[in-house]
Amino acid sequence: MKVTRTCGECGVPLGIARNLDWNANGTITQKGDPRHRLIFFESGNLDRLWNRLSEMLEVTTDHVWEVVIESKSRATRAFLHRTLPWGVSFLARFVGYRSMIRTIESQGLVMGYGKITVGGQYPRRGRPQRVTVYIEDPYSLPFFCGDFKGAAEVLEKRWASITWQALDSRRHQVDVTMREERLEDESFVLKEEMAGKPGDMVFERCAVCGTPLNMKNFAWDLEAGVILDDRSGRRLAFFGTSGMLAVFDELVHELGDRVIDAIIEAERENALASLSVEEARSGYEGLRYLAAIRGLGLVTSLELGEDRMSMRMSNPSIPGYIVGLALAIFELATGKRGRHTWSLEPDGDLVVDIIE
Repeated sequence: MKVTRTCGECGVPLGIARNLDWNANGTITQKGDPRHRLIFFESGNLDRLWNRLSEMLEVTTDHVWEVVIESKSRATRAFLHRTLPWGVSFLARFVGYRSMIRTIESQGLVMGYGKITVGGQYPRRGRPQRVTVYIEDPYSLPFFCGDFKGAAEVLEKRWASITWQALDSRRHQVDVTMREERLEDESFVLKEEMAGKPGDMVFERCAVCGTPLNMKNFAWDLEAGVILDDRSGRRLAFFGTSGMLAVFDELVHELGDRVIDAIIEAERENALASLSVEEARSGYEGLRYLAAIRGLGLVTSLELGEDRMSMRMSNPSIPGYIVGLALAIFELATGKRGRHTWSLEPDGDLVVDIIE
């Protein structure tokens, strides 16, 4: 089965339908690995987020990218270590990486990561010292570099270094070079918790493939690896929450709690640029569905007035992201800039209060 085949009824790639679950508790998870949680979100905001964080935190963009790549590679190692068959690494040493990367290419096309092509490996057979790929229209260049680095480290059980260069405005060359130092067992472990609360979200589903019927409002360009919202033209991708949380945790560890405020403000700015007033004013049911179809979590209460907004969400995916999103919704719906407080309750719920 080619993962680039699509459902004849709704147009969603069968690789999505067969590998992802939209759950009643507001989450999207990988079938067969419910610890691997994803969100379906505007990917055009990702590299803008990294650049904006570097400005607000007064660190170089190169440094933020290094943190993103290292943190994302750690999350990718943990996921692939759990899910790859034991024989894949053994096989790669004899047949080369080309067949492995072709699987990544196909996955990238359906997940919205861009067009990935094999450049080559040196030496051509056996254990590689260097592997080259090309990525066109990446959903996030540092995220892709982290994915590629983590995948190589899982296959080889050795640390890897990564470099990249722009070939033009859309296409990049990415090289991973294997080092001699071996990875210890703890390098493949990342603490990930399953969403703990049940939910009551109901999706109208495609009668053929079972994905939420709302997904037919998104267009997959399976030549380019790009997913667009038919209504707004915004680009989206599926990406794991563990990678985002690992990036934010590392930045907080290094630079302190001011990172959280910067994340909230950067996402507020991004959401203001991408959300519509109609979406912001769609009310409890509309915003609840919008959050759940994206895998952000399950909105369980929402009050939105002219000068105040209160929201409670169970199973929040990335709390700082969601607080920034809530601020943008308030601003778009009321035309007023809000001041916020937020907390994570003992049961894991996210509570956000906004006033003018």
